[in-house]
Amino acid sequence: MLAWLALTSAATRLVKVVEIMERSSQSVDYFVDSDFVENFNESLRRLLSTLQQSTMAKYINPENAQRIKHGAAFCNPAAPQVYNGGLETHSTLFDIALESIAAHDVKVLERCFNSFQEDMEAQFASMIYSSLSKVCDQTGNVVNAKESGSLPLAFLEMLEKIEFSANKAGEVTLPEIHLGTDAFNQFTRAMQESTPAYKAMVEDIKARKVAEALERESARKAKFVRYGESAR
Repeated sequence: MLAWLALTSAATRLVKVVEIMERSSQSVDYFVDSDFVENFNESLRRLLSTLQQSTMAKYINPENAQRIKHGAAFCNPAAPQVYNGGLETHSTLFDIALESIAAHDVKVLERCFNSFQEDMEAQFASMIYSSLSKVCDQTGNVVNAKESGSLPLAFLEMLEKIEFSANKAGEVTLPEIHLGTDAFNQFTRAMQESTPAYKAMVEDIKARKVAEALERESARKAKFVRYGESAR
């Protein structure tokens, strides 16, 4: 009985010690404003998200961007031939020297944010061009300027291979050409030296591609019943 009482007393003291430790760990820190820290972190998160989205918008229409919260890859079981590059991680790192904080140098934030945007854009652009290259190689949608004979002829062949797209408003988006400095200068010079007959061929292909894009979009819309209207 005495042993049991001693054990119970020891357990009670242990519980009291734990309670005291918990209360001390929950003590107020008068040197940190928790609400301010939480609001600052949330504002920082929103700013970095905005910078990232503005970078992505240079390469992809925001309407075509999709987000997922779970999963390890995109897949399309109905179209196994569709390229699946999986998910890639983009990351960047910036640090702030203690001296800058002590000196209240707020300009360091701008430098960090600029560094963040530049690093993320470089990684995102590299991923975009790498993915496009793999898709083109996989589908055979590749044009070789040397095999075509010249840049103007390669450009005509490229236009023939590209499928123009139209949005829901019936507006056709013309394709973009991304070139390095040297290639851009060569291409510009070749286009400037092209003959009127060549330019007419380019315009004919563009007009035909635009008409095809509008026809595809019209056929796509015809598959759906619009809201408030009955199917015929």
